[in-house]
Amino acid sequence: MELTEKKILPTKILLQKPPKKEKVLLSGIVVPESADEITSQGTVVLVGSQISALAEPVKVGDSVMFPPRAITRVRFEDQDYYLLNIQDVLLFWTPSASI
Repeated sequence: MELTEKKILPTKILLQKPPKKEKVLLSGIVVPESADEITSQGTVVLVGSQISALAEPVKVGDSVMFPPRAITRVRFEDQDYYLLNIQDVLLFWTPSASI
């Protein structure tokens, strides 16, 4: 079953998890992405039914910024996703626009 055929709770959005980024210091120490995160980003792949009623609705394909601890990590068909409440979105934009 395709992900687009799924439904989520009305006030939730499902985000595609971005690829991991790790820094390697000159000394060879690997610094995980989570060590210096203030905010996280993801791409919307599914939206709840109440999201479209908002004045500025988040749409599939939009990029969003959110606090790292606001997400629930989920796995579907060997893919990692983030599940997020719409009120935890700090900023969103269409990918063609720059921030």
